[in-house]
Amino acid sequence: MFDLTKKDKKIARIAIDKGLDVEYKLGLEKAEKMIAEWRNGKLNNKDAYLKLYRVVDKHDDQIARRYNSLRGSRYLITVANILYDGYITEEDVKDFSDAAKEQMNRWIQFWKSNK
Repeated sequence: MFDLTKKDKKIARIAIDKGLDVEYKLGLEKAEKMIAEWRNGKLNNKDAYLKLYRVVDKHDDQIARRYNSLRGSRYLITVANILYDGYITEEDVKDFSDAAKEQMNRWIQFWKSNK
């Protein structure tokens, strides 16, 4: 665990909110794709509904795993995860303390090396 300063926690919350918004958008885009398949006659009503439900449910599970019950002690690793996944940019984390940025970079390098 890595303890963040109040300033770092504020930056983390903003970055987490931005990452969560991107994940919502991705979920909506997946749903839109399923609906387009249905509208184009590629799926019947029942299959489209079930496929849409599964896509939304799976995406919701991914969001829940990352963001539900998120506490301050997990902020930094969550920010590192969403940075690694490309949901936020380096610009979003530039104001973190040097120690926080170093820790995030260690995690990201570890994930990249174990890909």
